[in-house]
Amino acid sequence: MSEKALKIIRICFSFVIAFVFVFTSLFTYREHLAETYELTFLSSFIAGIFFLVSGILLLFNKRMPQILYLCATILLLIVFFVCIAFSNRFQMRGGFAFLHIVNPLLVLSYYLFLCDLSKTTLKLVPTVAAIPLLYLAFVLIFGSVTGNYIYFFMNYEKVGIWYSVLFILGILAGIFAFGFALYYFNRLIQKFICRKDIK
Repeated sequence: MSEKALKIIRICFSFVIAFVFVFTSLFTYREHLAETYELTFLSSFIAGIFFLVSGILLLFNKRMPQILYLCATILLLIVFFVCIAFSNRFQMRGGFAFLHIVNPLLVLSYYLFLCDLSKTTLKLVPTVAAIPLLYLAFVLIFGSVTGNYIYFFMNYEKVGIWYSVLFILGILAGIFAFGFALYYFNRLIQKFICRKDIK
């Protein structure tokens, strides 16, 4: 595939994903505006804005740092896996099905096939934990002030501090594991695509 055709595909998919993410997050939370601090909303909404900016930059022959696509992917996959693990505690119908399942899979597909981390150094991969850590810090501060820890596993006063600590460590371990795995998986796919184009 030519670089021009690939650029057009990236632009189109960037705008499509931006629209889907922003629309589904705003539409789903239209009656829950007081709860837009939830990661379910923030992950899709922020990723939607990110893809909008990305699409605009691509129109002007500029590209986002590829590591940021991995960061966005990890952020939405956290929502996906936590939702799957505790499906009895999360809504899975209507717009929430998009926020919990469809949107994470969309961004994962874009990342794997339309991003290229072949020139991204391995030492940048740990940065995927930056946004999740900031959000966890926000949850702890928000919870200590309001008494609402947003997610049950962060309410250490009820579930116990060791449960919360172990859960956070488990999430971080998963973030790093998936971060490095997706980094290498992307490079493997891009290497295969490049070989196919050469043939």
